[in-house]
Amino acid sequence: MGGMFHPTSKGIVDGRIKGLNNSVDITRFMIDNGLNELKMPEYYTLPGTEYYIGFGTGYELGQKLRDLLENDTTCKMPLDEKIECLSFLLKKQEGCRLILSTDSFLDNIKHWDEFNISKTVINDIQNLLKENKIQRAINKILIYLKDRFYLKTSMEFYPIYEKLINLREEKKKDEEFVITEELEKIKMEIQRWISLK
Repeated sequence: MGGMFHPTSKGIVDGRIKGLNNSVDITRFMIDNGLNELKMPEYYTLPGTEYYIGFGTGYELGQKLRDLLENDTTCKMPLDEKIECLSFLLKKQEGCRLILSTDSFLDNIKHWDEFNISKTVINDIQNLLKENKIQRAINKILIYLKDRFYLKTSMEFYPIYEKLINLREEKKKDEEFVITEELEKIKMEIQRWISLK
């Protein structure tokens, strides 16, 4: 988690996701929506020229990504699911500590809707949970999924990780907040999740 993006970079990041999720080119998008659909973050100053230039560039990149997904024949997921998965990846690239390369995921799109977890890895995760090493168990799962390009499963698992992050934030704000019970619930969710796989 670094500092603030340069306005142009932030525009590119936002534009890629918007372009990926729209079937119309940037000109038609702007005619239909004007600036109403572009929500420049409040911490950037108006007129926002750098942000909007970045957004246009990003939108074009997003359209190219959409074309790649539309023309892909290796992954049997419907287009809307592929777009949802890639949008998730692009959003996570902003603040994730794991290195998530768009190109490597696109090169391995055939694995996005696959999932297979070995008994050894399940045992490792269960052992970490027994030792109350919840963060390490979650990291092990996230890295395992990332390394195999299981993008759909990563997206499904991510809310469990976010619960742990939110719990820690809550604890930082309120020293009196007891997290033991909530941590147990997260452990149970992880157990349930790996037992279903």
